[in-house]
Amino acid sequence: MTDSPLQAVEKLQEKMERIRISSNASSMSKYMKNLFPFAGVKSPERKMVHREWVKTLSKNQDRWDIAFLLWELPEREYQYIAIDYLNKIPKKNIEIGDIKMLEEILTNKSWWDSVDAIASNYVGEYFKKYPQQVKPIISKWRNSDNMWLNRTCLIFQLKYRDETNFSLLKDLIIQYQDVKEFFIQKAIGWSLRQHSKHKPLEVQKFITEISLKGLAKREASKYL
Repeated sequence: MTDSPLQAVEKLQEKMERIRISSNASSMSKYMKNLFPFAGVKSPERKMVHREWVKTLSKNQDRWDIAFLLWELPEREYQYIAIDYLNKIPKKNIEIGDIKMLEEILTNKSWWDSVDAIASNYVGEYFKKYPQQVKPIISKWRNSDNMWLNRTCLIFQLKYRDETNFSLLKDLIIQYQDVKEFFIQKAIGWSLRQHSKHKPLEVQKFITEISLKGLAKREASKYL
């Protein structure tokens, strides 16, 4: 008999509790500005548990039911497991309606660790599969009051290589160029730095054209 999503998550919790190290938890939380409690399970051990746990799940399990149950748990490691789980979903199984759930994940318990991991993977793959969704969704997110959605607009193409829509990226950077928020300036630089690996002359020309400054310019210029 297949476990329910709740039963599946409870079994994962049992496995995680066995390897909880309270002495690690404080330093891990401090690294994340004490925004989230941690169980004290470091990445290699967490990934090992995750790999074994995923093997027990039925292919018919609703991935979003499981992901949101994990998201509700207090310890940050469970959000990491949710992200790892979602990012392993085959592209063929990504559905057009997933964007609603992705937005909820991006805007809840948000910090760079969760947003960056899901934005440059699942969100990036989503828009590759459904390119017709780029215009309406990015139009909405780029003008949102939620900074993490703004950041997602800048970084969802990080793994696109030569497929990067540089016109869109340039337009977004011009929109956000004067925004003082650290995570936006960092994302501007990061996105340009990544693109410069494939199109360095394009990036250099653009940096000069818009007189990019400060953190964004330093990050963007690292490979130029």
